[in-house]
Amino acid sequence: MDVAAIRAQIPATQAVVYLNTGWAGPSPRPVVEAISRALEEHSFGGPTTPPLLEQRLELLQQARQAVADLLGATADEISLQQNTTEGINIVLNGLDLSPGDELITCDMEHTSVIIPCYYARDRRRLNLKIVQLDAADSPAQIVDKFAQAISPRTRLFVLSHVSFSSGLLLPLKEINQLAHSAPGRALVLADGAQAVGQMPVDVVDLECDFYALPGHKWLLGPAGTGALYIRRDLIEGLPPPKVAHRASHSFTYTGHYEPRTDAIDKFELTTVSIPLLVGLAEAITFLRRLGLEAIQERVRALADRARAGLSAIPPVKLVSPASGPLATGLVSFAIPGLVPQDVTAALWELERIVGRTVYENGSTRLSIDFFNTEEEVETTLNIVRRLARRGLPQGLPARQQGALPSVTRELTAFWEL
Repeated sequence: MDVAAIRAQIPATQAVVYLNTGWAGPSPRPVVEAISRALEEHSFGGPTTPPLLEQRLELLQQARQAVADLLGATADEISLQQNTTEGINIVLNGLDLSPGDELITCDMEHTSVIIPCYYARDRRRLNLKIVQLDAADSPAQIVDKFAQAISPRTRLFVLSHVSFSSGLLLPLKEINQLAHSAPGRALVLADGAQAVGQMPVDVVDLECDFYALPGHKWLLGPAGTGALYIRRDLIEGLPPPKVAHRASHSFTYTGHYEPRTDAIDKFELTTVSIPLLVGLAEAITFLRRLGLEAIQERVRALADRARAGLSAIPPVKLVSPASGPLATGLVSFAIPGLVPQDVTAALWELERIVGRTVYENGSTRLSIDFFNTEEEVETTLNIVRRLARRGLPQGLPARQQGALPSVTRELTAFWEL
């Protein structure tokens, strides 16, 4: 992988040390240019002229096919959405669940998973079980914990393929198999926000039922794009919770109406941004040209370097799994005695390193992607080492909230010591 050539196509890498792809990835130039071209064509050519209307339909299908090819699915199993959360809500609010039925999730979930689960619990009088996981758990231990939570009333698992907070990679295939063999033949809704784009994902091999994903994180596409995979045999039995014309097979203004139940686009509403979907398709093309296996290999190597370095800095606590099969490009850590918000802010102020604070587990998270470099990892470790040894610079006491102020001359001088 020619990292220098890749970085030349990602402008953000020239300005900052970008370690926050898990929040939003920096789009490469080809993605931005594809969006810009599509915007110009539709603006200058007249968006509803017959040629452009026909082109819109073609570009929509190209985006659907791009996502399908990425996931090893077919285009008629892919619903184009604006983000992961929409997909999660479609499944949670569309499935035929009865009072007393059970949902299972875990304690490492993003709010876009746990909050919809709570709403579904209260609105539909369901039972919600939250399995307690640990970043040090083995695949067998994780599967066993979920197995112990199953009952005859279990209907749905709602889980992230990769935990946003710790970077723990769940053994999704084994969990899918566990759910399918449960007494109630439970289904699994997977949140792929932190998986798709940093590793190969084959929904058929993983035996997935539902898989939701965004375009703007590890895929490096534009915000406002995403998709939901629904296994073909489950589409007809899942009613759309929100509907528009695509959910109708036929209707009249005299009372006749026939719903459309067997098509994936029944879950899609009306106007969508074709330029953004063009950008999503281009982002997928960009990554597939590099190769998802090569991306995963580089991400693991860089993240392993970061994990090893953090583990060697006393008293830094690694919140993510140690290097191994369940470790990913998300590396979370904490420095005892320092508020994580201030650690995250110090990384930015001192070396323009972009990370994020994970409030749920009190850590600073680094999202290490294929375009990052060994030098950037070492620069980050050096700052963490100094913070762990000296704390925050004198005159900037640790606080419970907020971020550090802008860099001052005194602060810069302190770190040059």
